[in-house]
Amino acid sequence: MSTIEKAMGKHRQSTAKPNSITAAMNAKKGAQSKVAIPSETDNVSASADSYAAEKLLTAKESVVHQPIAIDTERLKNMGMVMHTDEAVNVKINNEFRSIKQKLLDNAFGSGAAFHKNGNLVMVSSALPDEGKTFSAVNLALSLASEKDKTVLLVDADVIKPSVNHTLDIEDKPGLIDFLVGNVSQLSDIIYPTSIPNLKLMPAGAFHHLNNELLASSKMEILAKELASRYSDRVVVFDCPPLLGVVETVTLSKLLGQAVIVVEQDKTKIADVKAAVSQLNKDMAIGFIMNKAVRGAYSQYGYGYGYDSKAKKS
Repeated sequence: MSTIEKAMGKHRQSTAKPNSITAAMNAKKGAQSKVAIPSETDNVSASADSYAAEKLLTAKESVVHQPIAIDTERLKNMGMVMHTDEAVNVKINNEFRSIKQKLLDNAFGSGAAFHKNGNLVMVSSALPDEGKTFSAVNLALSLASEKDKTVLLVDADVIKPSVNHTLDIEDKPGLIDFLVGNVSQLSDIIYPTSIPNLKLMPAGAFHHLNNELLASSKMEILAKELASRYSDRVVVFDCPPLLGVVETVTLSKLLGQAVIVVEQDKTKIADVKAAVSQLNKDMAIGFIMNKAVRGAYSQYGYGYGYDSKAKKS
């Protein structure tokens, strides 16, 4: 990972104070949707807009959905992370255990003080077809096995959603439907699954103003709410590839950590540098080196490097 680390040499982590919800709403008042989402712990003005916004999130996931059934036998055959049988897919289980520990440390451990919204983690790649969704789902599955953590997997690839396809589940209303106002409550788009501790937020319907919706005050406040609502939750965002897509760069401004999937012997270092250069400079940034291999259990091999403090090399 030394070449990639050089690409990260200029990335520095810093401690930043969270923007207040009131400031975020007032700064864009009238330019964005009339409905925003304040955190329960922030002070908001008594305006009609603020009052309407507050009502959206005062109840904690009050809508009761039937758990989405996930076929774990199918996941096992795909070479995904499994925890029902320690003899299955041992290599990939162990690889993602190693990866998640670094992320958990930055979200809740010694690195938490240096990473705003460190429990909000984006998974992306420089280009399409490098295994980002496969990695995001495996990371979420691995995190769900933690005894004192819960996981929300958000399909933030609003251009080409893939999480539902990977898990072989039906499309449901999701993130974009909420941002555009077709769904009124956050709890309406958070779905429990048959896998303990794992919840899903689908991408939702395509909208021609995807980027504008992701750049809105409503999305900014939603990110803050997801970061603070539950002290034990990690939120994994499966994002579009970075190059040529503005949506991922927009989202990176709201999230605390990034995992970039790099396909060995395919992804060009120049593309990795170009992709990473667009990210929020305050993020902790790590890399999954992904390559196709012939193996008894998995179609993927993984290596991992993490540049949480942007060391110069």
